[in-house]
Amino acid sequence: MKLLVLDLDGTLWDHEDASQLTPPYEFHDDYLVDSNGQKLRLFPGVREFLEWASGRFILSIGSWNIEERVRPILEGFSLWDYFLFPKIEGHPDKADMIKRTIWELQSIGYDVDGVIYVDDRTLHVEDVRKALPNLKFIHMWVDAKSFEELRKLLERMGW
Repeated sequence: MKLLVLDLDGTLWDHEDASQLTPPYEFHDDYLVDSNGQKLRLFPGVREFLEWASGRFILSIGSWNIEERVRPILEGFSLWDYFLFPKIEGHPDKADMIKRTIWELQSIGYDVDGVIYVDDRTLHVEDVRKALPNLKFIHMWVDAKSFEELRKLLERMGW
């Protein structure tokens, strides 16, 4: 089974650092307002993409954030349950996050035969590729300019 690892900030939503938001959050359809009036908006098509991808991939998260601040956002948008062994941690080592996710999946019987990592930034890609040379990286907003394009790209790749 293929593993699709998604970043959060700037990839699933428009906020660059969701850990800076202050609960409680007030949720609306595809955006929230924190207790200081800051907004975070899901990018168009995120929900539809996750629904489509959940039938084709194991979905997980690799995010440099604070889980206590970010998990309630995913739960409030009803997105948390799409992900298996999500990593939302206060460090930038995405390679470690992805490797541990693979290990956890294998430990419960999954055969991970490919990894796709989607991020809006290339900052961590070289480190991730060194640790996982067969990983496929998709630069969100460059390789795919929408979640519909991301779906089509994954289909063209045969994933």
